[in-house]
Formats: sequence, C-alpha cells, structure tokens
Amino acid sequence: MKTLLILLLGAYLVSGQAKARVTITSPSNGATVTSPFQLVASYHGATPESMSVYVNGTLSFQNQGVSSIDTPLTLTPGSYTIEVLAQHQNGRTSEATIEATVSATTSAGNPTPTTSVAEQIAADMQGANEGYPQGVPLSYDWANGPVIDMGNNSDGQQAITSWGVVYVASQGNPATNTRVNIQNLQLYFLQKSTGKWLLLQNTSTPDGEAYPDDFQGNSIPGDVRTEPDGTISVTAGNGYNFHFYPDSRGSINPNDIGGIVALFEARLIVGNPALPDDRSIAEYLCSAGADYYPSVTGPGIANNPSVGNGKMKYVKSEWRSFAMTTLTESQLASNPPPVNFTGILP
Repeated sequence: MKTLLILLLGAYLVSGQAKARVTITSPSNGATVTSPFQLVASYHGATPESMSVYVNGTLSFQNQGVSSIDTPLTLTPGSYTIEVLAQHQNGRTSEATIEATVSATTSAGNPTPTTSVAEQIAADMQGANEGYPQGVPLSYDWANGPVIDMGNNSDGQQAITSWGVVYVASQGNPATNTRVNIQNLQLYFLQKSTGKWLLLQNTSTPDGEAYPDDFQGNSIPGDVRTEPDGTISVTAGNGYNFHFYPDSRGSINPNDIGGIVALFEARLIVGNPALPDDRSIAEYLCSAGADYYPSVTGPGIANNPSVGNGKMKYVKSEWRSFAMTTLTESQLASNPPPVNFTGILP
C-alpha cells in the first residue's frame, strides 16, 4: 500500500508539472490581425517572478508577479514571432510562441497610414504644441510650439549635442505609478559638402538632471531608473522637468552644416507592477532639441546657442518619436537621414 501511495503521489506531481505551462489564447497561431491587437496569455502553475513578451526577439512588454498578460500590441504590417516567457525565481523558464501576421488595414478596415521618415520628423516642426508644459511662462516661444533658433548657423561653435526634456503638462499629472521610458537619443549631421549624413550621437542611457520648469535656478538629481533592457525611465513634477543629453558632444565643422536632426523615442511604463497601472491618466510631455557648444570638451558658454526645439507632444503607452530638424519636409524627403521608425508612432 505504501509503495502504491508513493507511485500515485509521483504520478500526481509529474502530472502537475506537466500542467505548468504558458498558453497564448489570443491571437491564435498563424492568425492575421489588424494593429493594434490584444495579446492574451496565461501561466498555469505557481505565479512566476515575471512574464515577458518578446516580438521578433525584442522585449516589448514585461510585468512582475503576475500569471497572465492582457495587453495591446501596436505593430507595423508584417510577419512576427511573438513569444511569451514566464521567468521563475530558480531561473527556470516556460514559454509559448506563435506566429502572426499584421495586415495593412486597421481594425476599422481603413488602410494603415504610411508615414515616411521625412514626414514623421518634419511633423514635429509644424503646428502648435500638443500641450503646454507646466511652470513655463507662455512668453517663452517654445512653450507654444517648435522653434528654430540658430538653425544651421553655429556662429563658429565647433560642437553640438542633442537633448530631450520631459515635462508634466500644465493641467497636472494625476498618475502616480507611471514613468517615461526613453531610448535612442540620436543626432544626425548632414555635411553640406558631401550630402552625407553622419550619426554623431546615439544613446539609450543619456545623462540628465531635474531642472526648474522655467530653467531659472539650479538643477537637482533626477528620478532615473535603469530598465531591464538597458534603457532608462524618469519622472518629472513638483516644479521640475527632466532634461537629458548624451555624455559627450559631437564635433562639427561650422562651415559644413547642411542640416541637423535630433530625435529620441519615449513611451509610458508602469512604475511599480505591484500597484495599479495608471498610464491611461498620465499627462507627460516630451520634446527634442539640440545646442551648439564651443568645443567637444570644456565648459559651455552662458546660454549655449540653441539650434532649435521640436513640438511638445504627449507621451503614450506605445513608443513615439520626438524630433527637431533644421530642414524642411521637402529637403528631408530628397535626402532623408538613415532613421528606422519601424514600430514607432509619430
């Protein structure tokens, strides 16, 4: 009898282990879907340490201490391998994978808008800001919309840096568990003499500090967190923005400036997965810009000459681009920089 009980217990344990698995219930394997679509998956077993979603091998979503995922995915038309992985404290993993095709129509049946690199960049220099940054006097021109200051004239300055800024919108930010995730802060420099684009800066781990909203006063350390994929996330508020920039400047020939593009990508992420997701009520704004410097090393000068700044736009849960350029849309269209906006919303 004792031997029988042991055998039955062993069979039960093996059966229980067999049931511990990840299943993806939507979409089905091989399905053709429209974007955005809902990814629904669950883990059958003890709650894992985390559940992650990888799209074509790239981490797209992660949540801690949950046994199910129900999240929208926004993807451009094409074929994708979607993997949901459950990670356990002992290092063991369980996963499920499906293949899906995103069609070139939206869920409403309309063609998906196709935005060129030129259009996506140039749009950030057109029209008014999507929102007003909190604590910034409206007498500041950039509080109202994109601005070209020095443009392609560096006035002899021989270095340049891209930058970005994160603000709470003027109406305030009720979200307390949302952060702004930043990646791909880049600066492209067009040589007038050759017509070639040079990538002078490219980082997903920029430096930065919290500055008074109106930039009148000293900066303080910002709320910066390194994410699992190596990018950073930040917050802003309580009278401070977060202003970020690469840790080194780019060298330029002041007599060979044909055009400049500064850009980065940002999205909203959950601050603490154990607390409610309040991204839907977050009110964060971002914009991109660039400044000239006398040289690549050493201090700057009082009020470093601004190249310009792009439109203030709201940060959303999906990756969105934020750009500044000294070129017109037609100039960009005739010679676009080698930017990859695949999966990045304008």
